[in-house]
Amino acid sequence: METYRYLHRFPMILILVGLVGVNSQFLIDPQSAEVTQGADHGLECVVNRTYLAGYYFVAWTKDSEVFSARNQIDKVALENINGEDPEDRYTITKIDQGNTGTYKLIIDSVKGVDSGNYQCVICQHPPTSYECTGITDFKSSVATFNVLYTTSVPEYPECTGLDSSATVSVGTQVEVTCVSEIGDTMVQLQWHKDGVPLSSTITEREDNNRLYLIYTFTAALSHTGMVLSCSSTSSYFTSYSESCSFNALNVVDMPVVAATSGAAEDEEGSQTTPVSEYSSDSCAAAINISLKCLQIFGKFLEGN
Repeated sequence: METYRYLHRFPMILILVGLVGVNSQFLIDPQSAEVTQGADHGLECVVNRTYLAGYYFVAWTKDSEVFSARNQIDKVALENINGEDPEDRYTITKIDQGNTGTYKLIIDSVKGVDSGNYQCVICQHPPTSYECTGITDFKSSVATFNVLYTTSVPEYPECTGLDSSATVSVGTQVEVTCVSEIGDTMVQLQWHKDGVPLSSTITEREDNNRLYLIYTFTAALSHTGMVLSCSSTSSYFTSYSESCSFNALNVVDMPVVAATSGAAEDEEGSQTTPVSEYSSDSCAAAINISLKCLQIFGKFLEGN
C-alpha cells in the first residue's frame, strides 16, 4: 500500500531516474566504417532535442576536437585537425522532427587525412553565438572511420626539398622529404638513388595524418648527375606503385648565389644594400684581370 502511494505521488521522479540510466540523449549513434579512398561517406546521429533546451547545440568532433557548430563547419578548426584545407568536402545536414534532430556529416571524396574517431556531442554556447564554450557529458558513442587506399593515389607521394634546377654547392647539407597520406593499409615509402634503394641517414615520422620519409646527405661533386626518387607501395594493393623524383642533381664547387634587392640593416642598425654574395665591383675587377691576362697572352703568341 505504501509503495502504491509513493508511485502515485511521484511518477515524474521515477521517469527521470529511468532516463538517467540509459543514453537517452542520442537515439542513434554514428557507426564505424571503412571506406575506399575517393568515395563519399556520411556519418549520422539522432539526438533527443529536449536536451538542447537553453544554450546548447549538437557539434561534431574528430579525435576529440570540435570542428562544427550546429549545421556549420568550422573550416579553420578542421584545417588545424587535418593539417590541410578541407576544400569544402565536409557538409552537415540537420533535420528536426518533433523532439528529435537528425544530424548527418557528409564527407565528399574521402582522403587518408579524413581517417579518425568521430563523435556527436552536446556543446554549451553563449547567448550571442554558437561557439562551443564547453562539451557536456552528453556524447554519442565513438565512430572510427578508416580510409582504404585505392590502387591509385594520384597526388602522392610528393617530393620536396629541391627546386627544379636541383642545384646545390659542395658541402651543403641537403634534406629531401617524401610525403604521403596515412590510410589503411599504410603505404611504404622508399628513397632511391639512381634506382637503388637507400637505407642510411633516413628518418620517418607521422604528423597530421601524413607520413614523412626524410633523407639527408652532404653534397659532394661525386653526386653530380645523381637522381633521387621516392616510391610508394602497398602490401595490400600489390599492383599499386607511385613515385616522385627530382631532376638530376647539379653540384657546383662554389656558393650558389641568390640575388637580393633592397636595403638591409646590419647588426648595428645601419643600412647596407646587398646585391649578392659577390658585389658588382668584385665582378668587374675579375673581368678586368681576365682581359689583361688575355692581352698579355696574345702578345706572347705574337712574339713567338
